[in-house]
Amino acid sequence: MPAPMSSYSREHEEDSTDSTYQSDVDSHIDTNIEFDEASGIATFPSGTRYSVNELDSGTRAAVIQALNTSSKLALRGCAARPQDYVWLISETTEYHVRTPYGGGPYQGPSCSCRQDERSVGLQHPCRHTLWLCDQILSQLVPLPSDPYTWNVDGFPQDKGDVCNYISDYDFDVLADSLRCDVMAGETRKPRPRRIQTAREILATLSETPVEEYRLDLTGENDSKRVVKEGDLEGTLFRMLLRNDSILSYFLTSMRDHEPLNPRFRHFRDRAATAFKAFDRYIDTPEPERAELRQDPQWCCRTVKDISEQIKSVIIYSERDLDDYDRRAAANTLVYILRQVVGRNKEYDTTRNGANRGRTSFGATFNLCRQLVIDSNHDFILDILDELPLEFLVHLLPELDGIERMIRHTNIPWPYVKKLSNIIFSLRGHGSRSSSESTEGSRKRVSQDNDRYAKRVR
Repeated sequence: MPAPMSSYSREHEEDSTDSTYQSDVDSHIDTNIEFDEASGIATFPSGTRYSVNELDSGTRAAVIQALNTSSKLALRGCAARPQDYVWLISETTEYHVRTPYGGGPYQGPSCSCRQDERSVGLQHPCRHTLWLCDQILSQLVPLPSDPYTWNVDGFPQDKGDVCNYISDYDFDVLADSLRCDVMAGETRKPRPRRIQTAREILATLSETPVEEYRLDLTGENDSKRVVKEGDLEGTLFRMLLRNDSILSYFLTSMRDHEPLNPRFRHFRDRAATAFKAFDRYIDTPEPERAELRQDPQWCCRTVKDISEQIKSVIIYSERDLDDYDRRAAANTLVYILRQVVGRNKEYDTTRNGANRGRTSFGATFNLCRQLVIDSNHDFILDILDELPLEFLVHLLPELDGIERMIRHTNIPWPYVKKLSNIIFSLRGHGSRSSSESTEGSRKRVSQDNDRYAKRVR
């Protein structure tokens, strides 16, 4: 029989139940780290592999102990501060992890689970810091073909402090990609991306277009009370906004719905953020552009990075992609291509760099020229070539539309021709699939008729 809870425990449990953000971690969240002691290789949920073989004996023992600790982890919150980032990781209990950047006072990631070690400068990497660094790294760079080798701080040797990349990536965009709400003072409000995801989940369940679904569910001015009698959908909406475990459970359970596929959804969300930032910059009057952190070059770099990451997942992931993943990858890639070719014009991007020391750059910028026209590889099309045709055939109408958009433009003819060849192959695949389906139906009808004739005789 379990021991009775103390009054403190009961009060603490009641407080946490009323809390805006609960810390329960659902068993469906994939935080399993596979470690092969023979090879010294650890495979993380992102599919990235790391080697412990070049660590000193003390650090190696600490890392192996951390890898062999079985627990479920979730990222609940984050904040950017002057000299570090703070990340709130939930396990059975919660731990705060600090990750240094920009010459701050911390030499490596430090976790509150080992506060005593930190005070004397002896902290080895723990499970929380290793997991967090992989979560961040999986958003920043493509999967490598070979395992990373850890250094004593728990960072890959050839990458160094992964948090030094965050400023170029943009902290808010990273928080969205990690589905992690930013903590600001005492309040943590759901991010717009989380609100949109919650609406998409409920709209999918009700078979209603998301733009038409419950326009009153916006996440604005919601009371602290989650449950509202007589409004099941509103109650569930607030639960999705405020409880990480419930959101993760729904995303995992509905991964066959492509827009909600958690593995590739964050790529599409990041791309959408980049395109919105590009359009916002173009629409902003020139004197005010120096205030914008995300300029056209950042948007171009972000979209290029996303395409390279998707390609690396398809080619190098140690965790096999299933049919839902491949379909989601194809949809994300075609979405990106359509958005890029839709911005094939020279935009005025003049910016005065005097304000805040921002860099000035050219008077015009063409996103499609940077990624497609002047590129030495077949942007997006080379990745589509890696996917079996059955996961692309449903995108034939969209690819047809893209081909019509670019056929008589400044897009190089070899690129147009390659797209045409993909479309030709998809038409052939669709015709064969239709013929096989028709033939199968005919055989079933013939067999049914034969059985009926035998019964009559």
